[in-house]
Amino acid sequence: MKKLIFFLFAFLLFFTPLILWPFTSEVFEFNKMVLVYILTTLIIATWIIRCILERKFIFQKTLLDIPLLIFLLSQIISTIFSLDPQTSLFGYYSRFNGGLLSTICYSLLYWAFVSNLDKKSALRTLYCVLFSAVIVCIYGILQHFGIDKNIWVQDVQSRVFSTLGQPNWLAAFLVALLPIIFNLQFSIFNKFSNHKFINFLICFCLSNLFFITLLFTKSRSGLIAFGISSLIFWMISLIKNFRENWKSFLIFNFSFLILFFIFNPNTNSRIPQSATPALESGGTESGEIRKIVWKGALEVWRHYPIFGSGLETFAFSYPQFRPVEHNLVSEWDFIYNKAHNEYLNFAANSGAFGLISYFILILFSLVIFIKTRNYALLAGYFSLLITNFFGFSVVPTQLELFLFPAVGVVLSTEYKVQTENKLENLQKFFIFFVLCTMFYVLSRITTYWYADLLYAKKDFAGAINLQPNQAIYHNALAVQNSDLSESQKAIDLSPNNPSFKKSRFGIFLRLNDLDSAKDVLIDAIKYSPTDAKLYYNLGLTYARLGDQDKAIAILKKTINLKANYKEARLAYAFLLIEKNDKQEAKKQLEYVLQFIDPKDELTKQTLESLK
Repeated sequence: MKKLIFFLFAFLLFFTPLILWPFTSEVFEFNKMVLVYILTTLIIATWIIRCILERKFIFQKTLLDIPLLIFLLSQIISTIFSLDPQTSLFGYYSRFNGGLLSTICYSLLYWAFVSNLDKKSALRTLYCVLFSAVIVCIYGILQHFGIDKNIWVQDVQSRVFSTLGQPNWLAAFLVALLPIIFNLQFSIFNKFSNHKFINFLICFCLSNLFFITLLFTKSRSGLIAFGISSLIFWMISLIKNFRENWKSFLIFNFSFLILFFIFNPNTNSRIPQSATPALESGGTESGEIRKIVWKGALEVWRHYPIFGSGLETFAFSYPQFRPVEHNLVSEWDFIYNKAHNEYLNFAANSGAFGLISYFILILFSLVIFIKTRNYALLAGYFSLLITNFFGFSVVPTQLELFLFPAVGVVLSTEYKVQTENKLENLQKFFIFFVLCTMFYVLSRITTYWYADLLYAKKDFAGAINLQPNQAIYHNALAVQNSDLSESQKAIDLSPNNPSFKKSRFGIFLRLNDLDSAKDVLIDAIKYSPTDAKLYYNLGLTYARLGDQDKAIAILKKTINLKANYKEARLAYAFLLIEKNDKQEAKKQLEYVLQFIDPKDELTKQTLESLK
C-alpha cells in the first residue's frame, strides 16, 4: 500500500503540470483540477485500506495539523455563508482552483504524504515534478520559436505559457523549483569524481533551462520572485559553507546574468492578447489595473469583514464595490473573478478569519522549513508567496504550496517498519466498502468532467441532465434558445451572478420585450452600480420605449461614470439633437473628436450637419 501511494503521488506530481485537453470548456486548469480530484480519491482510499490492513489508524502528527484544520474551518464557514455556495464548493467556473473541494483535496494530500511516504519516496516525488518541469520547459522554449503559434489566439511566441496556460502561472511554477535544483549540486563541484561532476553539470543545465523559460514568460512577478528566493537560498548556503559553495554561487549566477542579457525579456512591453486574462492583455498598464482591483477587493472585505463574501465569489462581490475609475482602463468591461492578489482574494472571499488562518498556515510552514533546515524548500516556498502577491494560485502552484511542507516534514522524520497481519473477514468487508465508495466518487468526478465536455460542445441540455444544479449550463441553454424559464432557473441557482442578468436582458431584447429588458437592467444595476455598460444599455432601452427625458438622464449618468465612452456620448448627442438642444450636442461631439476618437467619421459628419 505504501508503494502504491508513492506511485500515485508520483503520477500526480508528474502529470498535473502537463495535462491539458482542448475539448473541455477550459483547456488547462479544469483538467488539472479533475486529475487532482481523481488522484486524491485514489490516494485516500489506498491510505484507508492500509489502515485496515495494519489494524491501526496511521496518521503522522506534524506542526501543521492544527493550523491546517483552522484554515479548513475558515473555508467551510465561508462556504456556508457564501453569496453562492455552489461556486464556493467547486470554485468559479473557468478557474476551478480555490473552491472548498480543492482545498480539502490539498489538505488531505498533505496528511497522506506525511503519513505514508518515507525519505526516499519523498525525494523521488521531487524528482518526478522536476522531470515534469523539464518537459514543460522544453515545450515552452519550442513555443517561443513558434512550434504552436497557429494554435492559440494569444501571441504565444512573445510570452510562452507551455502546458500551464498563462505566462505568470508558468513562471511561478518554475521559480519555486529552481532552489531545489541549486541544492542538488551542493558539494559536487569541489569533488573530482567524474560521476559527481556530471551531476553538477546536469543541475547547471537544468537551472539554465528553467531560467531561459522564465525569461520567455516575460513575467515581472516571476523575475522578482526568482531574485528574492535566489537571494535567500544563496545567502544561507554561503553562510553555512562559504568555502565549498562560493564557486557554485558564481557559476550559476554568472550564467543567469549572461542569459538575461542575451534574451532580454523586456517585461514592460504590452502585447495585445485578446484571449488572455485582463491583467496580461494589451492596453492599460497591469500595475495600474491591479491598484484599482485591489481597492475594490478592500471594499468587499470591509462589507464582509469576518467570513467574506464566500470562496471564489469575487466575480459576484467585486461588481458591487467596483471603483468608478475602473471604467477608464482598457479592460473596463472584463469579468474579474480574482483579486489578482492571493491575500486580498482571501480577505474578500473568506474575510479576516480566512486571511488570518492562511497567514498562520504560511507561518507554520516556514517554521517547518527552518526547523528541518531545508532551505531549498524554504526559498522555493517563499517564491510562491511573492508570485501570489501579484497574482493568484493555480493547481500546480497550489500543489507546491501544500506539498513542499509535507516533503520537509518527511525528510526529517524516521518511520518504523510495519509488520503485515493475516487478513480477516471483517477487514475484507471494510476494504470492499472502501473500494465501492472510491468507485462511486470516481464516477461522480467523471460525470462532472463529461458534463463540462458536453457544455464545451454546446450540448447544454445534455450537460444539465448530468449536472442539473450547474447554473452556467442553464444560462447557456437560455441564451441558445432564448428560453426565459431556463434563464430564471440560472438566476434562481445563482442569484448574485451579474452575468446571468445581462444574459436575461439580451433574451428580452431578442423577444422585443423592452419593458422587461428595462426591469432586468434596473435590477442588474443594483448588483453592479458602477457598470457604465449597464447604464448605457438602460439609456438606449428608455430611448426605444420613447421616454427621451429618462434616456437622456441615464446617458448623462453613463458618461459621468465613463468619460471616454464614445458610444454613450454619441447616443447622448443624438438624443439632445432630437430635443433641439444643439449647443449641448455640439459639445458632446467635439469632446469625442478632441479626447476619444479624432478620426470618427460619424461624429465629424453629425457635427458638420449641426454647423
